[in-house]
Amino acid sequence: MARFLFLAVLTLALTGCDALFGSKGDDVTDEILDEGQTDPTLPDEVGYVPLTPFYTQGALGALDAPQDVYVGYDELLYVVDRQGLHVLDLAGRPQGFLGEIGWPGQAPQSLRDVEAVVQDRRLDVYIAARRDTTVAGAACNRYPGEPERCDLPVVYRISGLTTGTPQLVDIIWHVFDDGSRRFTRFDTPGRYVAGGNTYYDEDARFTGVAPLFDNRVYITRSGPVNDTQSGRPNQTFSPFNAFLVYTAEGEYVQFVRALSPTQPSLLSAVWPSDVMTFVGPPQRTTFPASSDFLIAQAPPSGPVRYGVLSVRVVETPDGTEFRVDTEKLSIAANPDAGDGFLYEEFKFERPVSLAFAADATGYTFVLDAGKDSLFVFTRTGVEGVSPPPGAPSLRPVRVSFGGTGGGPLQFREPMGVAYFDRTVYVADTGNNRIGRYRLNTDFE
Repeated sequence: MARFLFLAVLTLALTGCDALFGSKGDDVTDEILDEGQTDPTLPDEVGYVPLTPFYTQGALGALDAPQDVYVGYDELLYVVDRQGLHVLDLAGRPQGFLGEIGWPGQAPQSLRDVEAVVQDRRLDVYIAARRDTTVAGAACNRYPGEPERCDLPVVYRISGLTTGTPQLVDIIWHVFDDGSRRFTRFDTPGRYVAGGNTYYDEDARFTGVAPLFDNRVYITRSGPVNDTQSGRPNQTFSPFNAFLVYTAEGEYVQFVRALSPTQPSLLSAVWPSDVMTFVGPPQRTTFPASSDFLIAQAPPSGPVRYGVLSVRVVETPDGTEFRVDTEKLSIAANPDAGDGFLYEEFKFERPVSLAFAADATGYTFVLDAGKDSLFVFTRTGVEGVSPPPGAPSLRPVRVSFGGTGGGPLQFREPMGVAYFDRTVYVADTGNNRIGRYRLNTDFE
């Protein structure tokens, strides 16, 4: 089956050189826009407070169900919604828009069904989305009457967005760029029957992308749970649910079999909804050479025992090993350590997005669309943040918040979370806005 990669032609509507590179203005006004204003009615206590105004406008007008948000190393805000990719500055002012991605000789396609957006240390932007293609002899399911037309998950890698000269430098396609599939036999390309069920590659989704310190990339793929009881010898090499590793140039490295695609456990990838590494903005000359990660699981059938897993990646003489993070697991057994833990059983209902504070705090954020809530954890996996000076206890202070609604500390089906410079950004999908929150550490 042929795979075609071309240099992309992208539609990018910039708002002018001044908007991209900065312009003169009132310093006081700019500071207010950059920092935001907190709600004056909120009490003086430890917790996250909203920064107003929230961002409701993109490059084309009102945001339409924002799906994810990311603050890049270039200090630009990337927001994806049903319209495409909006590029904003940190004050919420539109800088550009990406609505179509094409290649020479073919009509551009809309940037659609976006699941995630991130940026690596080269300032390349990754977008998990979907794209149509034609697969000779395939039996696809999305377009009746056009069996060879397939709607497949892709991950785009785009350079030059920071400078306004975007280029598509790579596309990672499901299933063509998954080396674990090369030995799998299908009765018909794109479709196979196992255990009495018919599965289509169109049922898969790329749900998360997480660059590492050296720009290698972790990608999570979600879809119908793989049937390992069918007797097919290569069935376990081609799960829809998968944790995949790629080089900085997008070349397939491995499907991590240590993470079970079928049975939830302390090492599994069952309907993975996101992946997070411990690397993030701001830009530095070096980062710790850690390949550890967190992975979220959100099966449609309901929550699993541990919805978010912390996985240690250890290099041994026998190769790379993926191990349970026993430190975070064991601390959850100590009630004196805190009032909540990452490894509480059934703590999360539908965790959909993860973020890491790559600063001295080292906090981890878990966004739960099922509970319409944002959970905050310390480096050790205890729920909360460090207590402020003068606090009567050294236990982390719980600051998780949420609840269903349109209030400043409420969400409706939120789908994306990001962190930068003491500020948490939430793609509040159902409320069509990007919420902004900052930790208040006043204590009385």
